[in-house]
Amino acid sequence: MLDIDSRLLKIFFEIYKHSSVSKAAEKLGIGQPTLSIALGQLREHFHDPLFVRIENRMQPTELSKQIYPIVLEALNKIKAIQDYNIDFDPLTSNYEFKLSMTDISHLVLLPTLINYLREHAPNVRLDIHPIDLNTPMMMSNGEIDLAIGFLPQLEAGFYQQTLFHQHYICIASQNHPRLGDTHISDEEYRQEMHVDILATGGHYALEHELQKQGVNRNILVRLPSYLGVGLVVQDTDAIATIPHYLSQVLLNRGGLKILQPPYAFPSYSVKQHWHARFHHTPSNQWLRQVFFQLFSGIC
Repeated sequence: MLDIDSRLLKIFFEIYKHSSVSKAAEKLGIGQPTLSIALGQLREHFHDPLFVRIENRMQPTELSKQIYPIVLEALNKIKAIQDYNIDFDPLTSNYEFKLSMTDISHLVLLPTLINYLREHAPNVRLDIHPIDLNTPMMMSNGEIDLAIGFLPQLEAGFYQQTLFHQHYICIASQNHPRLGDTHISDEEYRQEMHVDILATGGHYALEHELQKQGVNRNILVRLPSYLGVGLVVQDTDAIATIPHYLSQVLLNRGGLKILQPPYAFPSYSVKQHWHARFHHTPSNQWLRQVFFQLFSGIC
């Protein structure tokens, strides 16, 4: 059985439209003998002449009249596919971006990002997900557009771009009864009560460095995220070791002071990550540019 491709559909359409083999051939830019051969193939496939010459015009048969709307619909769909463009206009788009972010990013990055979107992409919405073991799979199947943070577990098939580097500092209450205003000594660090945060990011590198130094912190409370650490430290005499860029946000709220730690904690990179399937998607490209513009090199 003949496979009817778009070329044959176009030939049928042009003959039907112009009621002429010669005009159809001219319109398609092919020779009349070539078009006649194609018409013969169509006639054989449908077991119908399709067009009958009446008074120098190729008049459609009843079968032609029945299949013409189907052919027209098929050609329109083919044209739609050929012309399809997923250009992204932030000013008019109502796209909902799905982001995977750490809780620190909620505090530090989201307010700036939201304010930017309100001005430059007023109808765009955000759907925020945590970074967890399912994040790579969700990125690969399109459930997550972009992941922001520290994701060393990503393998082949993902792109990444460094936004900024981070290091650890200590925070304490502004009215802490025993600590000064600039740094904390090794002895003080070992003696003070600590708020520990079981979060992703550089947490494991921090723990590794403390083990190297032989430091066993006196943990007062363990938190599942950084969201409440500022209030806990502010209203107690416990201290916390947190990323520097988070400390800047918390410091602006008052009641805290930053202390340089007694150890050279390792730094880590905060990156944006995306799957190769969406590397050339305009909406994804635009969002990555926004993140890089807003957060590249912050400290």
